[in-house]
Amino acid sequence: TSQTELSMVEKAELFLSADASTTVLEKGKNYDVPGSLAKAEEELGTLCEMGVLDETFRTAKMTEDNAEQSADPIFYIDPSGEKSMIIWMLNFQMDTEEDRLILEAVLDDETGKLLELGIQEWSEDYGNGIRSGAVATDSDVTDSDVTDSDVAGRAQKFGSYLGLTTERVTQSWELADAILSDGDRTAYENQVHLYEKKGYTEDDARRLVSEEWGISDRNPDGSRTAQVVYREGDKGEVNYYLRLGSSGLAIYFAL
Repeated sequence: TSQTELSMVEKAELFLSADASTTVLEKGKNYDVPGSLAKAEEELGTLCEMGVLDETFRTAKMTEDNAEQSADPIFYIDPSGEKSMIIWMLNFQMDTEEDRLILEAVLDDETGKLLELGIQEWSEDYGNGIRSGAVATDSDVTDSDVTDSDVAGRAQKFGSYLGLTTERVTQSWELADAILSDGDRTAYENQVHLYEKKGYTEDDARRLVSEEWGISDRNPDGSRTAQVVYREGDKGEVNYYLRLGSSGLAIYFAL
């Protein structure tokens, strides 16, 4: 039957709603199982072209091991019965020239866009074959090469892919004022001023002090995280969580 076309703001709200009802379908309105996987592969190529993913994915192909693949179309509907959508929960293997990857993604049946994306390297050297926390892109990049501007850049490019405007990218070190007590905040600011006297810019000084205090966007695996706020015209905000490390990118809806 006809469905109301939802905005990205409404889709994010419905996807995250604890009150939404869900039903597993046999196929979507626009895609079946093979079509959804083929579309996901196509969208990975688009994300390469836009600079969200590295060139590795231009040559990435689906593996022939269907036992390691799943594609489930889920029908979401809100309690009122007025808002509904179909999204595909995808989990499958892909092979590049150098690696085998595990991809988990959310594909919008209406637009064919990947709304969420998480990629891990497959390796027999790790328990159950998955290198936990890793997301595969350029293996030549080291953790120290991942900068704040890299995080902001990927966030903006993913927003453009979805047709959204990037309103704000907030990394953990920028939240220091919100999580420190009054006394700690005074000591924190004094230490920042000391770094500024040594010639550091205010942003660099705050980043260094935050890392020393353990208020950092750097995770144990060396990746950086950020909270991203996108805007969809006058329809409202869409919130995402982004992780970028030496081994890649993961991006998910956030409350």
